[in-house]
Amino acid sequence: MDQAGISRRSVLAAAGAAGLLGLTATPAQAAATPWYPSAKFGVFIHWGAYSAAAWGDAKHAAEWYLYAMNVTDPARGTGTRDHHLKTYGADFAYDQFIPRFTARRYNPHSWVRLFEQAGARYFVLTSKHHDGFQLFRNTASDRNSVRLGPGRDLVGELFSAAADTRLKRGLYYSLGEFYSPALGTAPRNPYTGAEIPYTGYRPVTDYVSQYEHVHLKTLIDHYDPDILWADGQGYHEFGGGPIFRPKTWDWRSDEILAYYYRNAAGRPHPKSVLANDRFEASHADFATVEGDNKKYVLRPDPWEACLNIGKSWGYNENEDPAKIKSSVQLIRLLAEVVSKNGNLLLNIGPREDGTIADWMSSRLLDMGRWLRINGRAIYGSKPWIRAMDGDLCYTRACGAFNLIPLHWPDGRLLVPGDVPINDRSRIRLLGGHSRPLPWTRTADGIVIDLPRHRTDDFTEEFPAVLSATDW
Repeated sequence: MDQAGISRRSVLAAAGAAGLLGLTATPAQAAATPWYPSAKFGVFIHWGAYSAAAWGDAKHAAEWYLYAMNVTDPARGTGTRDHHLKTYGADFAYDQFIPRFTARRYNPHSWVRLFEQAGARYFVLTSKHHDGFQLFRNTASDRNSVRLGPGRDLVGELFSAAADTRLKRGLYYSLGEFYSPALGTAPRNPYTGAEIPYTGYRPVTDYVSQYEHVHLKTLIDHYDPDILWADGQGYHEFGGGPIFRPKTWDWRSDEILAYYYRNAAGRPHPKSVLANDRFEASHADFATVEGDNKKYVLRPDPWEACLNIGKSWGYNENEDPAKIKSSVQLIRLLAEVVSKNGNLLLNIGPREDGTIADWMSSRLLDMGRWLRINGRAIYGSKPWIRAMDGDLCYTRACGAFNLIPLHWPDGRLLVPGDVPINDRSRIRLLGGHSRPLPWTRTADGIVIDLPRHRTDDFTEEFPAVLSATDW
């Protein structure tokens, strides 16, 4: 992952985007329905050779291990560099983790079942992260999971496992890489400075057309993703040398997105596909807001908060327990993001063998348990004119106005008087008893009398949903 600005571009269906990029959309193609704004919850998956290194610290997340090895400035954080030297020695190159990335216990069907049980409507898998290691077969490079490491098409197996489910399937792709001979940043031994091989690399003279676009066209042609999620697009220097791309650079992303949209629209049964706002292209379907401590705001166009459960996106044996969000925190974040017209893309980082740690899967299962009761206020919902008042969130869905207090009130809930509740409205607690709750309008607002105890099998720390209808 890397930080990026927020696009203001509006969401368009595949056919509309195709028109923007100079393509012709037929009426049938224009009828493709964008599914994304209704989905609300997806699972992000960071998995790769860094999962075998499985180590990060307060300064660098585990999936940045390759870059963090090269940071020499203590102010920028040398914890990974020091850890690597002590644990593996100066002559152990990052690429020696590739054979240790085995996927030997990878069961894509169990992943899919977990995502479904979590209530997710889509997932996004890292097909290539910043270390340049690809989880799919392609003709541009041998630095992939079929030629090296697991000896398996990890993307293909997960997409096949999800093919007959309701899950939409997405692929993350890092446009640039930490180090690559094709970008003028050949990898070096962090301790001696000597140039070292880039395992599986096939020399190219044009990184974009002979490598990056070949990868992306392979992903489009062979896996037909519903989302393309770009990252690693900008020039950066964080103490371990310049990364991702030269300062002056053109990813020629309009070309690849035109190819993507044309592929989706030009078929007997067109489908809606989307691309995020990190392609440095003339179009994006949704904006991405990454990481914690963001001040989310209500936006008119679809956007996505991509969040991690802990500090690292890739699996981290050194994860600080204090940094791991609880299920309650995650559900509160989901309610806040959805009230502001966003989707939550929640990340997990499987181990190198393909297993998912219990502290990750248990949180996903808690999300699913909560959504099975309260999902009618989340899926397909739309925002009200205000997203929140204090810690009270609002959504509109299925003919109901939904109130989601992030903390269970003590006996009564006071709601601002201008919310769309009228004399005909009946207010019920989702997952609780079916009788309407008593409420009165006062000079201070609307006062709703609540049950003394929760009746939906959740503790009082979990958000509840009050649904107001006129029927």
